[in-house]
Amino acid sequence: MRTSLSRSSSSVSFAFAESMTPSLQQAIEVVYEAFRDVPRPSSVDGCPCCIDEKGINRLLSKPLRDLSPDDLTHYASSAFLTVGAVEDFLYFLPRILEILASTPDWWPDPEVVTRAIHTSGFHSWPNSRQRAVLRYFDDVISGFLGTEGSGFELDSWICALGRLHIDLAPFLTRVAENGQRLIEFYEVNSQPLADGRLANGFWDHAQQEQKQVIDWFCSDEIRKAIEMHYGLA
Repeated sequence: MRTSLSRSSSSVSFAFAESMTPSLQQAIEVVYEAFRDVPRPSSVDGCPCCIDEKGINRLLSKPLRDLSPDDLTHYASSAFLTVGAVEDFLYFLPRILEILASTPDWWPDPEVVTRAIHTSGFHSWPNSRQRAVLRYFDDVISGFLGTEGSGFELDSWICALGRLHIDLAPFLTRVAENGQRLIEFYEVNSQPLADGRLANGFWDHAQQEQKQVIDWFCSDEIRKAIEMHYGLA
C-alpha cells in the first residue's frame, strides 16, 4: 500500500464538501437513484475485531444518508474481507462513494473501495448501475484535473480505477491533456518507473492495468511531453 500518505476517519460535515462540483454532486445523486431499489439490510455479519455490535446497530438504525464517515469506515474498509455481503454492500455503496468524494482524509482509500466494488460483481451489474458508478469516477477525475491538488491524490484515484479492472485509456488521455497534472502524476511514479513499476502498492492487485499505465508513460507522446517540461527536448 502507499506509505507516502496516511488517512484516518474524519468527522467533517455530512453535506457535500464545498469543493465538490455541481456535476459531481449530480453524479452522486445518479448513484443513489441507480441503487434505490436495494433494500435496507436487516442484519450485517462481521468479525467483532473489525466491527462491533454497536457499529452494526448504527449502520442498521440510521437512514442511509445520515450515516457518518465514522459510522462507515470499519465496514467500508473490511467489506468482503471480514464483514458484509453483496446485498448490504450495494445498499451502503452510494453513501460510501459520497463520503469518499467529500471527505479527503477518510479511510478507506479509493483503492480499497474499488476492490470491494469489483468483488461485489461490478462487471455483471445492470448497465444502469455500472454507468452511474463510472460517471461518478469520471467526475471525480475531472475535479482533480480542473483544480490544484496533490499528485498523490490523482495517482490514488487512477490506481483505484485500475483495481476496478476497466480500460484506463480514456482517463489517461485526459491526464495527458493537462500538462501540470501529467507532471504531478509522473513525479509520483518517476523513480519506480525506472524499475518497470508504479509507486502505489495497490497496483500489485491490478497487474494488467499497471502495465497499461507504464506503457502509457513510456509512449512517445507522453515521454516527449515530460522531456519538454524539464527542458530535455
